[in-house]
Amino acid sequence: MRPLLKTAWRCEVTVGGLLVRAEHATTPTQALIWMRVSVRTLLSGFDAEDRARTYRWLDHGQWEAVIRLRAGEPYAYAVRAGTAVIDWSARPVRALPVGTVTAIPCRGNPRYGT
Repeated sequence: MRPLLKTAWRCEVTVGGLLVRAEHATTPTQALIWMRVSVRTLLSGFDAEDRARTYRWLDHGQWEAVIRLRAGEPYAYAVRAGTAVIDWSARPVRALPVGTVTAIPCRGNPRYGT
């Protein structure tokens, strides 16, 4: 019997503690890809020191993130952009698996023109 709940990863970006965006990933690698794409989108607005640190993270620093996420631990990365602090995080969560939906044509219903 398959377990009812599956592990997924909740990915979030917050600015000043306020949630800006959240996504779910099905694997640790997918969570890290989401973080990397999101970080790169805002990279030009980072303070100079954080921009340089982020380039280093993008080049080789995300391996710590992969190790932590695969071990079932949360991971976070934060930068400054002016007066704002931007945080990216990913953490494992237990989620119900989503089934596939199959479209069934409606017949004999005037509402659907059949």
